[in-house]
Amino acid sequence: MSAPQQSIGRIDTPYGSAAILVGRYPAGGAIAIQLVGDDGPMEPMTTFSTNLVPYGARLACDEFCVKTWSENEVFVAPMLSTGLFEDTGKRVPSGYVVSPVWRIKDPANVPPANGRRATANHAAAGSASR
Repeated sequence: MSAPQQSIGRIDTPYGSAAILVGRYPAGGAIAIQLVGDDGPMEPMTTFSTNLVPYGARLACDEFCVKTWSENEVFVAPMLSTGLFEDTGKRVPSGYVVSPVWRIKDPANVPPANGRRATANHAAAGSASR
């Protein structure tokens, strides 16, 4: 993920409490979501998103591909239940798996693209593309 990363909430996981960090992947600029343990030293717990934009995924500025398989399966229900995200119903195939596309519901939580500050136009662009 690119820096700085913005914390947009917390969840309780089977592995402890975690902060939800958002940023952007350097390649393609897609939203990156990382969970970082917030009990004691902040250690990365998992990367919840997957960067499929360089491989042809077309996403709105407030959407991201979710890695729902393997070690991330236990995080899917808790993340969706935060109310911070919604499943768009779109799916992106990647190898032997299919990645759901989620949207960040609050435009204030959408990280700015290309290192620019978020503006009302940036947030509106995400809404207009849905």
